[in-house]
Amino acid sequence: AVIALTAALTPFPAGINEYVRRASERSSVLGEIRRDAARAVSLARKDGVRLIELEFPPLLGSKTQFDDFSNVEELDANRDLAMQLSVAPEFAVPEGGKTQWLVLPDKGEVELAQQAWPGEMYRQATITSIGEAVASQGGAPQAAFGAEAAEAGKKLAGMFGLGSSAEGDGAAAAGAMPDPGLQLVVQPGNGGPMEDWMNLELLAEATDESCSMVVLNGAMDKLRTGYYPSFFYPRLAECVQRFFTRFTSVYYLRPLSGAGWLYRVYPEPWQLARQTKEDLIVLATFDSRPSFPDCLSVLKGAAASSVGGRASEAQ
Repeated sequence: AVIALTAALTPFPAGINEYVRRASERSSVLGEIRRDAARAVSLARKDGVRLIELEFPPLLGSKTQFDDFSNVEELDANRDLAMQLSVAPEFAVPEGGKTQWLVLPDKGEVELAQQAWPGEMYRQATITSIGEAVASQGGAPQAAFGAEAAEAGKKLAGMFGLGSSAEGDGAAAAGAMPDPGLQLVVQPGNGGPMEDWMNLELLAEATDESCSMVVLNGAMDKLRTGYYPSFFYPRLAECVQRFFTRFTSVYYLRPLSGAGWLYRVYPEPWQLARQTKEDLIVLATFDSRPSFPDCLSVLKGAAASSVGGRASEAQ
């Protein structure tokens, strides 16, 4: 339901105007997003929210929704954002033997994170992969389609001295890890195997309920809107209904076809704004997540009214 507008809402981040192309004018936007997202996570954790979604364009500081970018650029940006969030006070884990887990898609991303962020302050978290995290909690991570056959081939080749027989990601955790007090999971599933999403459910089930799981840019909109048809992906569809419907969107910022933005900062309502060349105009707020078709309908109506108003003035 639409609720009344209020001045108490967190304003949209400055510098997200899609008509502004110069990176220098957008350079500070991700810093503002990180601060607001960290504050929202802190409030959600205090309220006992365990499954937390953070979703926003990770390349917003340098690109618009109309620019091309690669999956590698997106992965790098999300990894760097996660490393910066991991040291924010709002992501701290209380004393008691538990640590923060920074959970990346695979071992390769773990190595890249450790190389790119070598400082001691970034070593306080346990940096691991989704597969290793599940295995460390006693679970059996689901392998990506075709990975089991590839792994069997590696082992067979190793038996004959033709290659490495090393086990795949998550087959065995790299030593014992301290229990997690918070898990910050980076870009699972999107651009990688869909089994990453299903492994998150295994990880949550195997972890103590006092541990929050914060998913950074996990593309849950794809799961919510039927991007993967249940007829072709029944196991994923079942996982979405069981698990991903339980997540709370704690920080959410999404562009809508160049016409506007949908925005939410926990515990506030959802905001829908129209994008003009000059500014963002908040059109409505909602007490629950509006559907994308509903958002586009409101935006189209506002655009039509604006055109009609200008035509009347011209007469």
